[in-house]
Amino acid sequence: MSNDEEFQDMLDNLDIVVESMEDGHTVITPRAHYENKGKTLLELQKELLDPDARQHALYRLYINPTFRKLIAGFAIVSFIHILLYFFATTLSTPGRNVFSLFLLIIYLWVSETFPLPVTALMAGVALVLLGEDRDLAFASYAADSVFMILGSLIIAQGITKSGAENLIIRRLLGPFTGSNYGLILGIIVICSFMAAIIPDHSVAAIMLPLVLTVADKTDIKEKNNEMIALVLAVAFSCSIAGLATPSGGARNVIAMGFLEEIYDIRISYVQWVILAAPITVALIPAVFLTLVFVNKVSYRKINYVQETGKSIDDRQILALSILILTFGLFLTSGFNGLTLGTCAMIGGIMMHATGVLEWEDSRQRLRWGVMFIYGAALTMGKAMVNHGAADWLAGGLYQMADYGSEYGGDLSIILIIIVVTVLLTNVMSDGAAAAILVPITLAVGAAAEFNLAFIAIITAISTAFAFMTSFGTPPNLIVQASGIPTPNDFLRNGVPLVIIAILFLVLAQTYYWEMASEVAGI
Repeated sequence: MSNDEEFQDMLDNLDIVVESMEDGHTVITPRAHYENKGKTLLELQKELLDPDARQHALYRLYINPTFRKLIAGFAIVSFIHILLYFFATTLSTPGRNVFSLFLLIIYLWVSETFPLPVTALMAGVALVLLGEDRDLAFASYAADSVFMILGSLIIAQGITKSGAENLIIRRLLGPFTGSNYGLILGIIVICSFMAAIIPDHSVAAIMLPLVLTVADKTDIKEKNNEMIALVLAVAFSCSIAGLATPSGGARNVIAMGFLEEIYDIRISYVQWVILAAPITVALIPAVFLTLVFVNKVSYRKINYVQETGKSIDDRQILALSILILTFGLFLTSGFNGLTLGTCAMIGGIMMHATGVLEWEDSRQRLRWGVMFIYGAALTMGKAMVNHGAADWLAGGLYQMADYGSEYGGDLSIILIIIVVTVLLTNVMSDGAAAAILVPITLAVGAAAEFNLAFIAIITAISTAFAFMTSFGTPPNLIVQASGIPTPNDFLRNGVPLVIIAILFLVLAQTYYWEMASEVAGI
């Protein structure tokens, strides 16, 4: 098998891994219970009606993970709902109902009781059953931010399908292969550049096999500390780059969507970049130094011979041209009258209209369910605000922050928002953390009379600091799939990086944003 074939095989295998992680996690169970746990609730229902199988059916039902998760979720949320009647006296009955539904949806997402898109559709239906207007309950499923995500996914798919992304990255990585330090820094720089334009998980899925290919052709593969530093460089740099632009991650789009849907405040692409991109630039050397020192990587030269790359074909040129055009539309969205969702969809349509992508490519491989997930996040957030639940939660958070305000002033509120967000994003996906917290932190910001655009960006950026766990972000999950870093490796490298990242964000918000906001017009 040739080197190119080996690389393609690795890439195909990684695609399978990524798809499996996005579609749902595999549950490894003891062999004795595998068949029973794998049964669907429908199959178990049939057994309950079958006299011959009824004897053991209840036990099978008990050990079924879906059933147990569902019962546990209803029990927990019901208990909290009862407590709300005694301790949340200022919260209206519709507010308590919406808050309880909010908790149930979060639980179902985190526990993955059902496929995530199915749970997302439950949110809209449940709101209608609780008395919400049908049009209001489902309007956010077609929000502009949802279509920005869809368009961005189509564009990323076109770049990957054409081979343009892979080709460019391979050429860019070549100049950094002279030493182990250079390779680590090169990975960080390239990932930071690419993930600022297209979704961070797409970059991680492409970069990881490339990094592993380089390592396999050098003696790096024999040095565990250097391997850990290389693969974590992929995960961490994709995360820090994803915060730099609205198109870098779903969390950013979610924050912008809440800000526009609830408070009618729109942030342009350029405004976001002006405030957030310098933080990414500052974090690039921080990631490098953290990985080098924590993993005790000593400088040394490596011997890697770059393969002669194939010439760029017409399909790749076309795909790159569409990417550049779309990026240009993003940058000028504040002047051309187009929303970010419209700009992204123009790029996605062009990928199909020009033949870079076939419809079958998108129909079979595109994760259509993500639209429902982000739509549900928006509609639940709006319901929380409309019925006072977000304000009630924000009041509690603001009261907690107010205790320290006499010492730290407004800074204490900002710091609490950041810390709470960072802690949550490290135990659940960054997108889910943003969906949960943004409406609450915006309500806190409104009560404190802060610049709400700042609060939205702070919350979104903080959800990118999921460095301490392997499941906090899609790039972390993709890197974890390689089997190289352990949970302890994420923790050892992630804790100091989180502290540094929080410090940089606080400094940027305190000293840089006030000046930059005048230039950006926020």
